[in-house]
Amino acid sequence: MNTKIFCCLSLFLLLSGCASFNSGDVVMSRPVLWEMLEDKTITPFSKINTTWINYPYKSSTDFIGEGSVMGGKKIKPVRVKAEDRKYLQEKVQDIFAEAGLYDAEKGTGTLNISLTSFGRWRYREIFSNFLTETPFIMIFPATLQVNYYLVAESSETAKALKIEETAHNKTVFHVLIFPLYPLFSPAAKERSLLKNMLWKTAADIYTATKKQ
Repeated sequence: MNTKIFCCLSLFLLLSGCASFNSGDVVMSRPVLWEMLEDKTITPFSKINTTWINYPYKSSTDFIGEGSVMGGKKIKPVRVKAEDRKYLQEKVQDIFAEAGLYDAEKGTGTLNISLTSFGRWRYREIFSNFLTETPFIMIFPATLQVNYYLVAESSETAKALKIEETAHNKTVFHVLIFPLYPLFSPAAKERSLLKNMLWKTAADIYTATKKQ
């Protein structure tokens, strides 16, 4: 087989051979969900501020030469791409509006939602390190996990409100599972996970405000 063709085929299999799976505390009580959706007495927020920062994935080789006398260099957070921030903002508004917790015209007060992701990656960021540092990926599956931490806060409710949610998304790489990629792509599973986290956050906010 031509060397160039072999290299291209190997690259395709490596990049395609992955599937992504969600996990974390994002399961909500269905009775609470239905109660929230049917409750017409909810006082919605008039404004929701949304931020999303990411602590990018770094492999072991990325830290070579970065040490110091006082210890290793810390990973600095970065803002995610504008299209991802826009997606999150739109999903926040859509979900909270459907839940009765957001109305720009009739609502009152501001809700601040901050999402922090740890280890979020893109293919171009891991091809030069993670995939090449995992020589047995053709034999044994290799996993990358991205962790998510979402905080919703408001000081304009009867009592200061703070809701925290955590979850993680695992992507498994292996040449034999590449047929699953269209069904379990990392980007699609991340968006599904974020929607679940937002619905859980909305339900927890509803429960917390009803107790005040």
